[in-house]
Amino acid sequence: MTPPAPRRAGDEAAERIISLLWLLLSAPHGLERDRIRRQVVGYEGLTDAAFEKLFQRDRRVLRAVGVPLETLEPAGFDEGEAGVRHRVVRDALLLRDLDLTVDERRALVRARRLWGDSPLRADVVRAVGLLFQPATDLTGDDELAGYHTLMPRADPRLEALTQAVADEAVLRFPYRDARGRATRRTVRAWFLTLVRGRWYLTGWDLDRAAERSFRLTRMEGEPRRLERATDAPGRPEDHDHADLVARLAGQADAERVRVWLAPGRGQGVRAVGEPAEPRVEDGAAPGPDWELWEAPAGPREDGLAAEIGGLLGRAVPSAAHPDLTDRVRAGLAAAAEAHAGPADPALLEVPLAAPVRRRARDSSEDLVGRLLDIVGLANRAGGVDRAELRARLGITDERLDADLETLRYCGMPERDFPGFQFEVAEVAGRVHVERAADLAGPVRLTRPEAHSLVAALQTVADLPVLDEADREAARSAQRRIRAAVLDAGAPDADDADDAALREAEAHTAGEPPVAVAAHWDVAVDPATVRTLLAAVAERAVVHLTYRSVHADALTERDVEPLALVQDGARLYLQAWCRRAEDHRVFRVDRISAPAPTGETFAPRARPARWRVHPDDAAGVPVLLRWAHPVRDAAAGYRPDAQADLPDGDRLTRVHLTDAGVAAALVGRHGGAVEVLAPADLRTSVADALGDALAALPAR
Repeated sequence: MTPPAPRRAGDEAAERIISLLWLLLSAPHGLERDRIRRQVVGYEGLTDAAFEKLFQRDRRVLRAVGVPLETLEPAGFDEGEAGVRHRVVRDALLLRDLDLTVDERRALVRARRLWGDSPLRADVVRAVGLLFQPATDLTGDDELAGYHTLMPRADPRLEALTQAVADEAVLRFPYRDARGRATRRTVRAWFLTLVRGRWYLTGWDLDRAAERSFRLTRMEGEPRRLERATDAPGRPEDHDHADLVARLAGQADAERVRVWLAPGRGQGVRAVGEPAEPRVEDGAAPGPDWELWEAPAGPREDGLAAEIGGLLGRAVPSAAHPDLTDRVRAGLAAAAEAHAGPADPALLEVPLAAPVRRRARDSSEDLVGRLLDIVGLANRAGGVDRAELRARLGITDERLDADLETLRYCGMPERDFPGFQFEVAEVAGRVHVERAADLAGPVRLTRPEAHSLVAALQTVADLPVLDEADREAARSAQRRIRAAVLDAGAPDADDADDAALREAEAHTAGEPPVAVAAHWDVAVDPATVRTLLAAVAERAVVHLTYRSVHADALTERDVEPLALVQDGARLYLQAWCRRAEDHRVFRVDRISAPAPTGETFAPRARPARWRVHPDDAAGVPVLLRWAHPVRDAAAGYRPDAQADLPDGDRLTRVHLTDAGVAAALVGRHGGAVEVLAPADLRTSVADALGDALAALPAR
């Protein structure tokens, strides 16, 4: 006989909360607090204050997993608190069948898989798994089978912020702006948007009486909900979301500028620009065989000025753009000043620690939601296949066994309803749950889950590698989910605890912007991506030209493509490089002219852990200071240790291959990145910056 699974933290809380749900379902007209207190195991022996606190917490958990609760006031005026009843709104309890088309379901499967390791993934996995079985017949012929994602560094605050956006809640949080100024902001949450690999919260700033956007990585603490009412305007239905995305991406300025490039240099400028004929106003070429190129200026934060600064004198703005030259000069001068003399000894003594990794969550809320999902899926004739149940829920065998064991303890309160517990059994690989007539299907999606699913579908709709029919299927699925969950409304509620359930009026004009959206604006050639995906599927050797950013040079390579991986706003090819005779990762926007050679390859043993940046572990450890406005960029270098300073700056220890890489990094960020150690590398960087300044034309 198999011993029962060990009891987990949260099991007793889950049993109590599900018992509360069962009790409320047994009373369609609602129950008063005193009866609930007497009959739910776990409330006995508590003081009035302790019971009230726990009861309200349990109700919040039920609402959070999709159970619609309602508070009914007494009909008369003389019954007082004793007449208040609580009930479940049965008509709104279970998930509606959306009758999705095959193409819409395929879009959902893609969204679920592409969402990768986002902290919102759990919401998407649950939503897709409850809507239908993500069967293999929807993925076996998927042209995106070789496409994988790594979401931006997981931020646990995303879950709370998604809920806040769903509720249009008012939040207060400490914030440090791009100039490093620390403030405290009070904002009514409107939108949560992923743009260029960064999450932003947009809403109404009560202190400034205006719309503002806030980068999550600049929030210095946990956002706190304000319970008091506010007259801050709600989310506008006519909001220009496209303009918001353009502003967040730094794409509002489409200015094009002209740049002189040294022979064979400036491959990044060449990749986004085109050759230009010199004009009188461009001035003389800085040297023999230099070429003039025209390219978009891009955002101030990481646009062309940064690219030129990182080229360290091998690119010079045309004389027709003195403002751009001044920006480049100011950045290099600031970087040179930061590296004048030795590093601050106090910074060298700051203790570093490994970056904090987000732990997998398994709160009582998660557990209760998962248990109710199991009941809803298995409470049908013939039960549900165990493998299907795991696939729908996205859990392991071990987790499923533990959940089933917990379910055996759940049901009606034993004292008043003896023997009325769930009957859980597994027969011939199928899971059965009986005595759950009121849970004849999964509980409805929550608003945060629906928002997360709509955002995940946006990632599919934005992928240019898909044809228009597939992208439209993703948009169609978005509309169906919004209509069924987000625009459908929820039961009215009368007390403050139920305020989160209140929905906005159904939209009557046009289609309002999505409250949570993930725009993956990866700057790649769709034809290149399709060629590489086909090569992954067919195991075809590909010949390509690659632009190395470190060497600022072009190389010819034959590679064996293994997968395409999206990391934030970048797309990478994982492959075996025959030139290097090793596994390598290539940025797809630096690949040109990929073409199958006609040769196929046998699968190789893959590395235990892929690195998006294969040189992470090479070279020497370097201590860097990142000023607050650019500290987000530190994550791209995969630091093995770091520390945040009181002024908002960040120290990191990373591995860099040579002085040229370090100098290019510093030059690109214009003094916002400083090499602290080793001392000889700091000196080399200072020398390179001086040479770059000398290469710029005189004022």
